Amino acid sequence: MTATNPPETIGQASARDADDALEQMLRADAAQWRDQYVHNDGFSDRVMQRIAALPTPTYAGAFGPRAKRRLAIVSAAAALASALVFFGTGGVWLIDAVMDLATQTITPGVLLFAGMIVAAAALSIGAVSSER
Repeated sequence: MTATNPPETIGQASARDADDALEQMLRADAAQWRDQYVHNDGFSDRVMQRIAALPTPTYAGAFGPRAKRRLAIVSAAAALASALVFFGTGGVWLIDAVMDLATQTITPGVLLFAGMIVAAAALSIGAVSSER
């Protein structure tokens, strides 16, 4: 009568074999790249040390009071432009203007949409510049 291995032992053995095969492949790959390594006299280490020595950023977070103000400005500009597009063109929704822009069709909605983008960008730049 022969003894059979329990399923856990068989699974562990195949996992070990797979780990050994992977380890051999990684060592072969590392040996290949090791031959092509260009020595840089510790340049990378010096750069990493300088980066580590930099002071930590002093910002309050992604959504501090100034970021909320910028978000409100851009949102208000988008809402205003959407209303202008809708009422200024006789019922063209903002998404229709975006689709006209995607198909390179110049319509009043596209012009108002482009104006919205320019206005939102100018307001955002102004809000960022006023922080400094």
